[in-house]
Amino acid sequence: MSVTHPLGDEWIAAYAAGSLSEGQSVFVASHLSFLPDARKAVSAAEAVGGTLLEELAPDVMAPDALARTLALLEEPVVEAPRPAARKRNAILPAPLHDWLGCDLDALKWGLLGPGMRKAMLWRGENDERLWMLRARPGVRIPRHGHSGTEMTLVLKGSFSDRFGTFRRGDVEETGVDDLHGLTVGTEEECICLALAEGPVRFEGLIARLLQPFIDL
Repeated sequence: MSVTHPLGDEWIAAYAAGSLSEGQSVFVASHLSFLPDARKAVSAAEAVGGTLLEELAPDVMAPDALARTLALLEEPVVEAPRPAARKRNAILPAPLHDWLGCDLDALKWGLLGPGMRKAMLWRGENDERLWMLRARPGVRIPRHGHSGTEMTLVLKGSFSDRFGTFRRGDVEETGVDDLHGLTVGTEEECICLALAEGPVRFEGLIARLLQPFIDL
């Protein structure tokens, strides 16, 4: 199944430039693994970045820079031992699985709501959070907004909201002004990787009361 909701080119360019946070890099790499022309897109972004660098004025090298570089080249190279290959569940993209170092069932899953569980994976600056969601078929996630940008990558199943239907490999990107409620597809469990800035802003009273306990 082809991806119908890809990330914007600006994310790929930032990924190629190495300017993303750890959580952002994991998210973008996971999404790129679903795109057949991802390598070409990243290479093109790197080429553009290289052209821009060539147009910058060169820095003056330190007087001993060449000597220090040659000294490093003369040091013996010690090869690091290769880690044993890990079996990977087909649901997890290779970049995400390698970064986690484990499979889905080994994560620490906590209750999010009826038919829903979440696993917090990473926290960065500006309260940036990388986490995963597992939701049963047909579950409805209450209407909510976001404190900043939120991106959701579907790893299994599907969900729908007022912005469309998102399936495996698709990414939904929402901002502060985007209120929505999600409905999980009825065919199978939905598993998503989400990257968000700050906490979710739920509209319903019950959801707001429960928010301190679900850590979102």
